[in-house]
Amino acid sequence: MEVSKILFKYLGYFALIIIVQSCSVQTKPLNLSPDIDESFFSEGELAQSAQWWLAFEDEQLNELIALGLQQNQSLRASLANVNRAKASLGISQSKKYPDLNLTAGTNTDIEKLDGADTAYVGFTTSWELDVWGQIAALEQKATWDLEAKKALYKARANSVAGAISTAWFGWLAEVDKQRLFADQHKRTSSALKVINRRFALGKNSITDIWQQQRLLESIVAQQAVNDARLAIYRKQLALWAGVKNSDLPQLTKASLPQISGLPKMGLPIQILQFRPDIQQAYANLQASNASLAAASTERFPRLSLRANYSTNKNSVKDLFDDWSGSLISSLAMPIFDAGAIQSKIKQQEYQLEASFADYKQTWFDAIFDVEKSLITEQQLAKVADNISLQMGLAKKTERVISMKYLNGKSNYLNLLKAQETSLNLERQVVDAQFTLINNRISLYRELSHGDFAQESDKEKQTDFSAKTIIDENT
Repeated sequence: MEVSKILFKYLGYFALIIIVQSCSVQTKPLNLSPDIDESFFSEGELAQSAQWWLAFEDEQLNELIALGLQQNQSLRASLANVNRAKASLGISQSKKYPDLNLTAGTNTDIEKLDGADTAYVGFTTSWELDVWGQIAALEQKATWDLEAKKALYKARANSVAGAISTAWFGWLAEVDKQRLFADQHKRTSSALKVINRRFALGKNSITDIWQQQRLLESIVAQQAVNDARLAIYRKQLALWAGVKNSDLPQLTKASLPQISGLPKMGLPIQILQFRPDIQQAYANLQASNASLAAASTERFPRLSLRANYSTNKNSVKDLFDDWSGSLISSLAMPIFDAGAIQSKIKQQEYQLEASFADYKQTWFDAIFDVEKSLITEQQLAKVADNISLQMGLAKKTERVISMKYLNGKSNYLNLLKAQETSLNLERQVVDAQFTLINNRISLYRELSHGDFAQESDKEKQTDFSAKTIIDENT
């Protein structure tokens, strides 16, 4: 009969708990869609691989980026932060369940260490009931904190791939310039020999020789700068790849690739929701919302259950003969705290407001970055074509003036100006091509979701699945 009374008593407690839980504080659903245009441009498509650098079809670049994604220390630190956030989530999830502890001990007189006067052993458990949803809210916050760390990892992976790509093509640009400077030095030296012979025949002034020598020395100076840049780009590749200079793969000298022009594009707004920065801002917003829900529960009572089942005897041999247990329920409710709880709630409300503003601004920044890269590429392509056209005209002019100079129909200053213009435009062609490639790298990065792990590697590392922010039908 006593057992039945106790059972009905605690069943009543649990029924009350279920009723009260219906009034628990929950996080508000945040279905956010940015108030922006549906697409950037009205026609066409842009096909981009998840591993966007494959579009350059450069095996050396693929090798360097694969090395960087594996060895870069900043990326490893970010992955460690992801795993730390995952462990924090495990801690939050464990609070939904009761704990169980074993306690045991003996008591003896200090003068009688060969035996125990009393001994005890028992089990204790405690469980805080999530009446108002605080534990659930904190679990949600930990979940979104983990998503934010994953997004940061993807952003850093994208940065590593972009930095290696920029350094690699910068090195190739300097390789092209190295060849160009060698050719320019050869041509200028040949012209100097012609001018020296003409001077020996009394057909020109000594100043012509000095001016040509000055032009030759300017090329030598450019070669020194070129050597320095080659070395710096190599150091950058080793830095971003996360290896020592001696462990960097042998770099194969090649020319800058010719990239195809962009098609007309109609990029739906949904493509940007998988950008790591937007994913991170979205996760931070959801985490702030969960923190507000958790702070709101501090106004309400906290209900805890504790149980103890133990035995305590004066003789060790009789220790397990008699056991006793107890179940204790406790209720704690704040009555006066000088406004501390309300201030915490206000604090989280302002944090949610700030996270919402950051989320919207991240969208605006993302759109601006993509549109800037698209607009810039259109103009850079025109600039590259124009410089190539100018170089062709300058070379024709140089050849004509050179012939006139050799025939005594033009002075050396005209020839010098034509040479300097031609040499300068040859260098500008390489710079324009590198700038165009660099902008294409930026565009690929702006559109990338940063999830570069192979399918077989995802299980070994972590789940990088993107959260859907905007529905495709929105």
